Amino acid sequence: MALDDGALVVPGAGHIYFDRTGTATRPTDPYDPGPLLEEVGNTTRESPLTINQEGGERTTLPTWQNSAAREAVSPITHQFAFTLLQWDESTYELYYGQSTMDGDYYNVSKGTPVPVEGCMYIRIDDGSAFADFWIPRASVLRVDNVELDPENLSGYPVGATVLGASELDYLFQIGAKRAGTGS
Repeated sequence: MALDDGALVVPGAGHIYFDRTGTATRPTDPYDPGPLLEEVGNTTRESPLTINQEGGERTTLPTWQNSAAREAVSPITHQFAFTLLQWDESTYELYYGQSTMDGDYYNVSKGTPVPVEGCMYIRIDDGSAFADFWIPRASVLRVDNVELDPENLSGYPVGATVLGASELDYLFQIGAKRAGTGS
């Protein structure tokens, strides 16, 4: 692998799109992802996107004759975490789970929250270039507490857990950094 300074990414801006129907396909135009993929709204700039993984513990398996005969790796779960800043129905649904509106009020369910499933597209802009993620199936719900700080914008931290789609042989796709054509 050669050194390539052009492949480095400074995430200057970004856009997170979500399709609640789960029927969108990976966009052919990253600057106009299509009618099904709607931008989730304003997200925090302080920690705009975190890609977490859980699992993946590595264990060395011994035999009587070989103390390190094989290695086993536990299953891995991936999650894309971000904070929604808009106080609106879309944010409430992604944070609290599926429910209904009653006028200006969102009805938070009494029972176990039901995550919102769909597909996601994330574009990370670096000047006139970008890199992107396509997540064909994700389950979105809150991951942390809402904090009200008078010196910052208050938001709703959510996590999009990547789910498998039986018809695909991958969980999600990561696009290489490349020149953009939009703004």
